Amino acid sequence: MHKSYYAIIPANIRYDSTLPPNAKLLYGEITALCNEKGYCWASDSYFAELYKVNKSTIQRWFKQLEDGGYISRTVVYEEGTLKIKHRYTYLCEYPIPKNEGTPIRKNEGDNNTVINTTFNNTKDIPYVEIINYLNDATGKKYRSSTNKTKTTIKARWNEGFRLDDFKKVIDTKTTEWKSDAKMSQYLRPETLFGNKFEGYLNQQAEQQPPDPYDQLF
Repeated sequence: MHKSYYAIIPANIRYDSTLPPNAKLLYGEITALCNEKGYCWASDSYFAELYKVNKSTIQRWFKQLEDGGYISRTVVYEEGTLKIKHRYTYLCEYPIPKNEGTPIRKNEGDNNTVINTTFNNTKDIPYVEIINYLNDATGKKYRSSTNKTKTTIKARWNEGFRLDDFKKVIDTKTTEWKSDAKMSQYLRPETLFGNKFEGYLNQQAEQQPPDPYDQLF
């Protein structure tokens, strides 16, 4: 089970104070498996057995890496069901060289779309403008320089979303949640710009979901 490939943990991950040490270790294991096939194919059960923890712990580490913009995942379900058939994990930054003969391909007969690991230059991400827009809309005082906020925004930026998308999500969720005492606390970067971002973006501002808590996590 233990792979002989080198594991790589870049400096930005090693020194990311928002990541627990074991999530960083998991990232290293993912790089080793990506070096083998060009992507990480292993399941939660594989990692749970490897590190002697339960699957929920592995899932939490994966989410932390994904929220930070360090990995992306594609899930293929069995036709007509919600049962996972395959899961592919890709590195979002500092991709390691892929073995010859194992290129990442698109649509290999199962309509699985593979994430492109060529990334846009992130130096021009408008962190300040996004957070200022959020603060103006909500009356809050979030800082654009906070590492957790920047990594969350960068994760969505790496997926191809741009300034107008962030503004639309802010407008939509502010309209929906600001007057709700319980929900207004979620008008924050880690919620608005997290894994539900695309769903928020495509939500009609005037529609009110029957149970908004279902959308948070």
